[in-house]
Amino acid sequence: MPPSSRLLLPSPDLAGCVFAAIERDTRGIVLSRQDRFNHFPASPLIALTLVLEGTLNFVQSDGTAVAMPSLFVAGAQNTPSVSFSDGPVHVLTIAIFPDAWMRLTGKEPQEIQDQIQLDVPAIFADLLDITSGSNSSDEVWDRFCHRLLPLWRAKQAHANWRGKDRVSNWVNALFARAVLTGRGKSLRATERRLRRWSGQNQQSLEFYARFEKLHQLSVAEKGASLAEIAHDAGFSDQSHMGRTVRRATGYSPAKLNHLIETEEAFWCYRLLGERF
Repeated sequence: MPPSSRLLLPSPDLAGCVFAAIERDTRGIVLSRQDRFNHFPASPLIALTLVLEGTLNFVQSDGTAVAMPSLFVAGAQNTPSVSFSDGPVHVLTIAIFPDAWMRLTGKEPQEIQDQIQLDVPAIFADLLDITSGSNSSDEVWDRFCHRLLPLWRAKQAHANWRGKDRVSNWVNALFARAVLTGRGKSLRATERRLRRWSGQNQQSLEFYARFEKLHQLSVAEKGASLAEIAHDAGFSDQSHMGRTVRRATGYSPAKLNHLIETEEAFWCYRLLGERF
């Protein structure tokens, strides 16, 4: 029996705040050491991780592993990341749109860019307080969404985007808002708003949208060649596509496709592909 990996989507009322949640449960499963690694692509989203059972380690760039607490937050990651569990683990990770994070916490996303922060803002620590009920992932997720909804409704009075299950939709909505908001209409003013709300500049946000499009096409066009996918995704050539994939994942497109198909440690890529 394989480990349990689930994608949990928010209700429409919360879709402008929460992108999705992912659950990973390896309890009762015999896995090799290699299969206990977890590979994630670069992401512009802020991730709240709740370790319901077991111990999770964050693998640093030098290869050393740091044990994480039961609740922590990761800012947007501009490079791929890796975690590792020594034994069985049950984890729930909730991805928050950066501008929603800013509205709820009052903190700019750039403050935790490329960081793992152990001090979770009280508003989210309270929402994910597992001492107040069952440690069942479904109950934790339902309770989190139920508690978050009135808080989000109070903060989204001026939001003109209600959310969809694509990073590209969020990027496009953020661009439009940055252009139309405030008195300054210059490129510099627009870039300043984008960075304040997302922690990213326009070029970086476009990169994440392009990578998502590639992921979507790789799922939808299983039999297509890499050259065909590069063309359909709007890249100038296959090399251009390859640079984007390597930046987001650390691997070439061909290598990444092979790892997703054959390696348990790349379960997150398969799971996120379910959106398409």
